[in-house]
Amino acid sequence: MKLISTFNIIREIFEMVTLVNSTKRLCLYGTKVFFILVLFGACALPAYTQENLWKELHDKTTSLLQKKRYADAIKAGEEALKVAKNTFPAGDVRIADSMNLLGVLYRTYGRHAEAEPLFNQALTIYKESLGSNHPSVAKVLYELAEMFLLQDKYAEAESFYKQSLGIYEHVFGPDHPSVVNVLNRLGEIYQDQKKYAEAISFYKRALAIEEKTLGSGHPDLASAMNNLATLYYYQGENTRAESLYKQALEIYEKEYGKDHPLIATVLEKMADFYAGTGRKNEAKKLTKRAKKIYSNYQR
Repeated sequence: MKLISTFNIIREIFEMVTLVNSTKRLCLYGTKVFFILVLFGACALPAYTQENLWKELHDKTTSLLQKKRYADAIKAGEEALKVAKNTFPAGDVRIADSMNLLGVLYRTYGRHAEAEPLFNQALTIYKESLGSNHPSVAKVLYELAEMFLLQDKYAEAESFYKQSLGIYEHVFGPDHPSVVNVLNRLGEIYQDQKKYAEAISFYKRALAIEEKTLGSGHPDLASAMNNLATLYYYQGENTRAESLYKQALEIYEKEYGKDHPLIATVLEKMADFYAGTGRKNEAKKLTKRAKKIYSNYQR
């Protein structure tokens, strides 16, 4: 009996020692896992934080631009681009996003020599990462065109607008609202160069898309109608011109009332039209009404 008891005691001691050793190994293994996880977290956290920082700066820049706080937006945009370059691999579209946005801001201040290389670099990144027919490519082409138009470089602006238009048409279709801004800009280019027939074709197409998208009584249509009416007048198409002036006036009056400054802008154009077509009395009445509207808002 004593031998059995002694054997049992020895076995229990051995099992306890084994358990302790196992526990030590488990603790040691757990400690290693813990330190590995900590190390991984230490590596991952800064990158995650940097991504968030870039997004915050990019969103802040966009917000400041929308509020027309351009100086503050440029500071935020420059910092966003710096963070993007330090965080993301070369060729990442987020770097291009920052470049394009900062290019827009530089252009706003007339800093075209700084804006142009940013647009071109963004364009290269988008083409290589997203393909030549991606809307982001079209967007940068549009911004480049805007920059050249501001400098009265019509040939360059026209080329980039048309490239942008081609992509939007390819991606969204020829009657999609996304093409309207480009069509109107091309109309402006031709109007500035007194190429009225070409300008009319682009303005008409833009107006048709907006009528289809927004409805015939939407106030956004009135401005396009007013501009198109003036071009018809220059072309000698007086019946069309008068009809569009009246439609624009009716839309604005219905939307804003009869004494809004936008009403005065149409009245002035109509007065010029009537004066130019020999209807002096009607022109005087409209001019008088426009002046009265302006005087009410100058008090």
